[in-house]
Amino acid sequence: MKTTIKNQSPFVITIAMLALIALIILLPTETLLNKVFNDDFKSEWVDRAIKMGLLFLIGYSLIRMLKIQTLSGLSRQFPWRFKYLNLIPVYLIIIGILSVYSRDLSQIALPNLILLLFGCLMVGFAEEYLFRGLLQSLFLKKYGSRKNGIFMSILFSSVFFGAFHLINLTNNDNSGQVLIQVVFAMFIGFFFGVLVLKTNKLIPVAITHGLINFFFSLAFLPSLKTVQDVVDDTVSIAPIILTLPLFIIGLLIYRKLDKKEIIEKLEIEN
Repeated sequence: MKTTIKNQSPFVITIAMLALIALIILLPTETLLNKVFNDDFKSEWVDRAIKMGLLFLIGYSLIRMLKIQTLSGLSRQFPWRFKYLNLIPVYLIIIGILSVYSRDLSQIALPNLILLLFGCLMVGFAEEYLFRGLLQSLFLKKYGSRKNGIFMSILFSSVFFGAFHLINLTNNDNSGQVLIQVVFAMFIGFFFGVLVLKTNKLIPVAITHGLINFFFSLAFLPSLKTVQDVVDDTVSIAPIILTLPLFIIGLLIYRKLDKKEIIEKLEIEN
């Protein structure tokens, strides 16, 4: 099986992976969980945590099976460098906090807060291990040694990461909102892809990803959700404006990447 996967085009593997992710995410388990918890919030986030936990394990297992830990940022051989770069997206966390600052935070139920944090971290780890850890590494193994191959590998994985968010059309009739999600996810994905190669580590990126999701999801806690949150059908390009700086910074960091070190990683895993 390992040899079969290695011989496949990364595009074929990506399409197969997206199909598997969609299959798992669209399983109707939330309905069953709602009968257990009788609480829409708990049902939604327990369901999400379970599914994302499963996807994380799949990503981690495939990375180990294919022995691409070095490119994925999971090898101890290369130290965690430029740690401060992981702090760049903190401005998004601050914006997430400010979005609920004026609401009555004393009404937050601690179990719901913990469940939300755990669910968001699972999303961060699942998406980073699958898209940056697995798919980006496979693109790098195929194209990394070619001219502009490193850039295209990062770009391909981020574009597919953005396209993955089209699955939200299954529960959101507002196609404009979903297309906005696709674009800003691609921007963030590109930045994270560069960050993994620059810092040599995937786990800090997964944690950062999860925390961004967490602080932007605070507004959906039952005690903080407002009527406006429920009925808002407007399409705003604000998320694109907020994440565009990450894409630009990602391009700047890419120019400073040590291409020779990445080629060295490729040679290690060939």
